[in-house]
Amino acid sequence: SQLDFFEATRMLGFAAVAIFAFVIARRYRGSQVFGKAYLALGIGYSFYFVGDLLWYVFEIGYQVANPYPYYPDIGYFGTFPFLIYHLRSNIHYFKRKLDKHQKFILVSLPVGTTLLFLFVSVVPLEAPGGLATLRIGEYMTYESGAYNELLMGTVYVAIVTVVLALAIIGFQVFRGGILGPAWGLLLVGFVLETFADLHYYYYEIFGDYARTSLIHGIWMASAMILCYALYKHKEL
Repeated sequence: SQLDFFEATRMLGFAAVAIFAFVIARRYRGSQVFGKAYLALGIGYSFYFVGDLLWYVFEIGYQVANPYPYYPDIGYFGTFPFLIYHLRSNIHYFKRKLDKHQKFILVSLPVGTTLLFLFVSVVPLEAPGGLATLRIGEYMTYESGAYNELLMGTVYVAIVTVVLALAIIGFQVFRGGILGPAWGLLLVGFVLETFADLHYYYYEIFGDYARTSLIHGIWMASAMILCYALYKHKEL
């Protein structure tokens, strides 16, 4: 019933990412691309922090189990358009047209991951009698909004993997240049965040997500790496 150390550190970690992004945006104020791009990144992670804050206000302050979706999702979902804008504007400034390999990543990663998410969410890994019966029958008996949870989880998986695909492309664009190390760290941060998010989306569908999950450590590591990546960028 209380906010533990790892939860608080994770929440403040993503708030720190927003602060670092705002500092860089101020440095590039007036520039054609970078000022707006890092302002968008700061706004995006500010939304993330607000989503986290609302989640814990309801979960701990009011002792209300957050349904899925709920008010905190306004904050969480609001993160992604700004992250996409940040990544896309940086990439587009240095590379006006993606090559075939990069287009493949941008399409195949979100589509493939989303289809895999749907498959493992709907089809059990071990079916009784060896038959691959669909879990969709279980959803039909639920009264807890499981259809909404599956739909929201699918939407989140699709959009978070779009962000990851753009981060991969961004690293490819900047690799070998002065911004290469910073973008490499950003990519590692996004990979860890995506892994933790996918874990949460899957287990939230079946009500198996626990606040004591070790996944908080991965989220926290992601926030720390993103902060360090932005710090490295600020030094350039």
